[in-house]
Amino acid sequence: MIKIILIISFLLLFLIPNVSAQNNVSLTFGGGYLYSAMDKSKLPYWENGYLFNFSSDYKITAKIAIFISSSYQKHFFDENLVTIAVPAVVGYRFSINGENSSVIELSIGSKFYTTTSKIKPYLGIGVGTLFINHGRVEITNWMEGSQNKSTNLYSNTGRNYNLAQFNLSLGLEINLINNLQLVFDGKIINGFSGPSYFPITTSIKYGL
Repeated sequence: MIKIILIISFLLLFLIPNVSAQNNVSLTFGGGYLYSAMDKSKLPYWENGYLFNFSSDYKITAKIAIFISSSYQKHFFDENLVTIAVPAVVGYRFSINGENSSVIELSIGSKFYTTTSKIKPYLGIGVGTLFINHGRVEITNWMEGSQNKSTNLYSNTGRNYNLAQFNLSLGLEINLINNLQLVFDGKIINGFSGPSYFPITTSIKYGL
């Protein structure tokens, strides 16, 4: 399912320039930092990370554009966020090992610009889907001096699922040279039933 949606999205991104007027369409490539400061109900043991983003905009008017965007995100595992009940037994030992989680985000929406000058602030509003590859967290326990160890998968980890999401962004586009812009963007992504986090990206935007 994820592959089908990705194929359709990328086809749309490359087909739009062929059916649109010149300079109304742009492609944006970039990357940035993920700051996980809000709801952790779906990714409770992961915070912060990085992402790569790719999007296409179609300008409707001088101050309004619609977009299709995608990003690949990596959320870092933090074992300090895992809490377990430790038996009050002398010699009991345990260790925690976890994988990073990855998220593919797909969105469609609109951007609203406040000016048409060379420096253009904007507000973005979008909706879409998060495809979450939830990393595995394993708990290994043993008694001191024993060679016998038991490893178990921690609850609700090591699985894949999808969530609907909506997002709000504030950004700034700076015209560098003809048809080439530098884009700074701060976004809030809120998945229904969690997670919620802040991607901060820097990108290059090229007008076709």
